[in-house]
Amino acid sequence: MGLHVVWTVLKKELMDLFRDRKAWMGTLLVPLLVIPFVFFLLGTSYSNVEKEAREYIPLAVQGSSSLIAVLQKNPAVQILEPSNPEQALQAGQLRAILTIPAGFDEEIAAGKTAQLSVAYDSTNQKSVYARTLLEQTVEAYSKEVVAKRLNQAGLSEQTIQPIVSTFQNAASEERKSGGMLAGIIPLMLVVSLASAGMAAANDLVAGEKERGTLESLLTAPIAAQHILTAKLLAVMTMSTMGAVASLISVTLAMRLGPMATEGDHFTLAFFSPVTLLVLIVTILLLAALFAGLELVLSTIAKSFKEGQTYMSAVLFLAMVPSYMLMPVSPVDIPAHYYVMPVFNGVALSKEVFYGKVDPMHVLLGIGSLLVYVVFTIFLASRIFRREGAGLKH
Repeated sequence: MGLHVVWTVLKKELMDLFRDRKAWMGTLLVPLLVIPFVFFLLGTSYSNVEKEAREYIPLAVQGSSSLIAVLQKNPAVQILEPSNPEQALQAGQLRAILTIPAGFDEEIAAGKTAQLSVAYDSTNQKSVYARTLLEQTVEAYSKEVVAKRLNQAGLSEQTIQPIVSTFQNAASEERKSGGMLAGIIPLMLVVSLASAGMAAANDLVAGEKERGTLESLLTAPIAAQHILTAKLLAVMTMSTMGAVASLISVTLAMRLGPMATEGDHFTLAFFSPVTLLVLIVTILLLAALFAGLELVLSTIAKSFKEGQTYMSAVLFLAMVPSYMLMPVSPVDIPAHYYVMPVFNGVALSKEVFYGKVDPMHVLLGIGSLLVYVVFTIFLASRIFRREGAGLKH
């Protein structure tokens, strides 16, 4: 009987939500269209800046040296002579100013250390690229000078380079892909779980209080806990749909978008039945936690507008752990984070995308999430059943 009542109320709530175009737009349209569009714009913008930075490198050179001829071997380098180089650099007409002091070549020929200076604009990515090019050119030129000096002294280059190191990346293709996703997807996932159900939670209690429909529902021969259970499941459904949409859109954007670099073999092979199960359970528990909190706030709110103000606290609760753990590798996350609310969900999500979940971390994370969910739903139930909570203020 109880399950039948919950299912009936849940169908009614979901039908109301699905009739609302704004709810659909907020839950599915934003993550499925807006997120890939933002990734596409970012990727295109970065690609264009890098391409322009490599194709045209205007420089000003003060002084003379044979180093200039080495620089001009790069067809992208253009030596300009503006009347005011510093002003041209600030205006973006120049990427860098190379200042070579008098007697530069003579100092080198005498076996001494010559100095030069480079002025660039760190706020301009094209200028930063020009600085990198100058560093590489000067380093290569220095090696040539050192080789000549060693040759004159009857020595080889190996004399000053007794050790050569080679570096090998121990991360597999699966871990490279997972490491890239583990940085951003937990953030998008948790924020989507928190935000996708806000409108539904606010409308299902605070909104219905304003319209007077909740009062009618509470006077019907239906237990209050059955009504709350149906509303909780409806909010969880919207949250989960929004999170899954975000998960799919971000994965596709990083796989197919302009930010995907050539040579990187993107794969989802880090997913296994175990990691997939951990991810699904984590998503459902986080959805229940946020849905419970949002229903608590919606029940406390005296109006729909007041409920919207309260909901920002849930978003804040989701964003702080997500941003704090975003740059942290899953292997470096402290154990106590796996028992802290929301932190535990973010940490478990990162482990899943990293492709290796620690059984103890799963036990701590899932167990503590379950405790928080039970407490939140108990609190929501107490407040919802409180006398007068459903009445219009």
